[in-house]
Amino acid sequence: MLLSPSECLRIARIIGYKLQILTLDSVLWVFSKMNDNYCDIINKKNLVITEILETEESYVNHLKEIVEEYLEYWKHKQILSKEHCNQLFGNITEIYEFSRIFLNELALANNNVPQIAHCFLNNHLGFIIYSTYCINFQNSDAIISKIMQNRQSTNIIYQRQKELGHRLPLGSYLVLPIQRILRYHLLLKKLAAYTSCNETDHSLVVKAHDKMVILAKIIDETKNKYEKEGRIKDIRLMIKHLKDKTNVDLSNNCFELHAEGDLMIAGTKKKLHVIILNNMLLIVKEQKCGLLEYKTHIKSRNFTVIEHVKGNPLSFRLVSNTGSKHSFTLQATLVEEKIFWVKMLNNIKKDTSEFSSVSFAELMAKYFYIPRGI
Repeated sequence: MLLSPSECLRIARIIGYKLQILTLDSVLWVFSKMNDNYCDIINKKNLVITEILETEESYVNHLKEIVEEYLEYWKHKQILSKEHCNQLFGNITEIYEFSRIFLNELALANNNVPQIAHCFLNNHLGFIIYSTYCINFQNSDAIISKIMQNRQSTNIIYQRQKELGHRLPLGSYLVLPIQRILRYHLLLKKLAAYTSCNETDHSLVVKAHDKMVILAKIIDETKNKYEKEGRIKDIRLMIKHLKDKTNVDLSNNCFELHAEGDLMIAGTKKKLHVIILNNMLLIVKEQKCGLLEYKTHIKSRNFTVIEHVKGNPLSFRLVSNTGSKHSFTLQATLVEEKIFWVKMLNNIKKDTSEFSSVSFAELMAKYFYIPRGI
């Protein structure tokens, strides 16, 4: 626990009295030893504050180069199309403008811990713009790969890098916003570690840290959902085909992908492809061409998971509450795999996966509301 100089002096005097060390020099010696620890922690706290400011300044300078020396330069010279520029850089200009303002506020905090914490608390909603960038980054990476297949475009990128003295490829700069948004909570955690629990500063830093942790989780969850979008399109196509060709009619509100993979039908060599959506279990057969062949589906409220199957520790049973024809005994290849599937199936029944079951706006309202007075 971090002690103030006055607390250290008071304890030193008590120790000096109890040990009958009554000389001033002896008391001061005890105090100096205790104060060494205090000074060490203060120095570490100052190093963290310096790291926050210096790394933010370096980050903003990199953003400036990306926006002005790549994006705006290529737009002005009409070297890359507007569409390619938007796909490559996403909303990085918006992030740059926000980060400039945030850096200025950090600088005005003048190394004051509570003021630094307030910078994060007052701007936490602004950091949401990173979610859009993170979602677009997958497309950005694909666009770079596509552009690099064209010799002329490749030469344009290499030439610009050479002019700017950049040794790293463009993709290494474009990933910086993602790396930065996921680093803030780590920096705040370090700052909290070197701030005394007795100080009001500590609670402010912890609040700022908690906000940035939740933000990182929400951004990661949002990015994961969009990464699964392509697969969900395949499922939509299969369901549209079913509706056109058969009398099977599936709900349109079940397109949040939780998990998918192959499982064996216990006692056979047959495989089934199992897809867990937000309110439905979909069982299909994946053809060699990649298309999905529908087998059956069970709504989450209509099945029971029986975890233990006698004589087969790798199996579990799904029993439909609406008919025995939808009952399956499925087998995993590993115990860990079985545990995973049982857990995921129980989750959609209980609706316990909070980040998946509520909207982005609801999450923001719940976790990012800060009462007046903080």
